[in-house]
Amino acid sequence: MIPVNTPLLGNKEKEYLNQCIETGWISSEGPFVKQFESKIAARVGRKYGVAVCNGTAALEIAVSALGISPGDEVIMPTFTIISCASAIIRANAKPILIDSEFDTWNMDINQIEKKITSKTKAVMLVHIYGLPVDMHPVLEMAKKYNLMVIE
Repeated sequence: MIPVNTPLLGNKEKEYLNQCIETGWISSEGPFVKQFESKIAARVGRKYGVAVCNGTAALEIAVSALGISPGDEVIMPTFTIISCASAIIRANAKPILIDSEFDTWNMDINQIEKKITSKTKAVMLVHIYGLPVDMHPVLEMAKKYNLMVIE
């Protein structure tokens, strides 16, 4: 069984947690957050990076930033957390579900093209249990159909 919520904390993490407690920076701001935002922005070649409190907030921001709007469709996997669908629904868009692969539990990318319509604006991918989705064909398909990719 794969533990879904067991944190992996070593000595370095304990050191950093202690620094946060000792300096009083234990909320959503502080030197570690600023450092993370700068490093993630540099890593992906962007001017800015913004840390948020959880994946739900990140998905809602992504959907909003991409301009997903009422009537749009976003292709997403059936096997994921509710936050994926709720981010789409909160934008008054429609989630279009794709079944999972038997061996990885990831979205069966071979089903994506059949679900694309004139209303499809994006594909939302979720990498399950450390098994990455095969991104190359998805990115090619996204380019072919002018779709945005949320991952």
